[in-house]
Amino acid sequence: MKKGNLLIILLILVSLAGIGFGVFYLYFYEPESGPVPAREDINENILKDYTTLKIYYPAGTRLELKEKKVPGILSPIKMADILIKEYLNLSGESNTSILPEGTRLNNIFISSDGIVYLDFNQEFSRNFQGDVLDEYMLLKSIFNTMLSNLDIKDVMILINGKEAETLGGHFMINQPLKRIVTREIRVEE
Repeated sequence: MKKGNLLIILLILVSLAGIGFGVFYLYFYEPESGPVPAREDINENILKDYTTLKIYYPAGTRLELKEKKVPGILSPIKMADILIKEYLNLSGESNTSILPEGTRLNNIFISSDGIVYLDFNQEFSRNFQGDVLDEYMLLKSIFNTMLSNLDIKDVMILINGKEAETLGGHFMINQPLKRIVTREIRVEE
């Protein structure tokens, strides 16, 4: 046998031995140390500094839920502001939207007795085109969005800083929404 052939065979045997040792090490050797801990300065801050918001928006005869993560730990008033703005964006994008066009939030505040006041512009009531079910679903979605995220008791709707009698002529909104949206309504098709 030539020296060149012997060298090639020897290289192949050494390579196979190295591959075999590597396979044995990876599959059968268990290191005694535990898993490598995550770096707290990166992963922990990412996980701790997010708030998950639940936003309900009307979709026909039911409410759809969308969750959104926002950075930071939010104060109740800041959370309510982000919630209603996200609600307006989601409801406006929905192809089954009953949110009146041009609706904007003027102001928001939370009273000491646990009622969040949402002050909408005039278009919220002036441009409402829905029927009784649409109005109910709109009010219920706003109520559920606020109640599921904030530690509050009720929601009050204002139009340009004043109590309004009704949104679309079907429900009296000059009182907090809990009495309206906790009633069961029947839909006959």
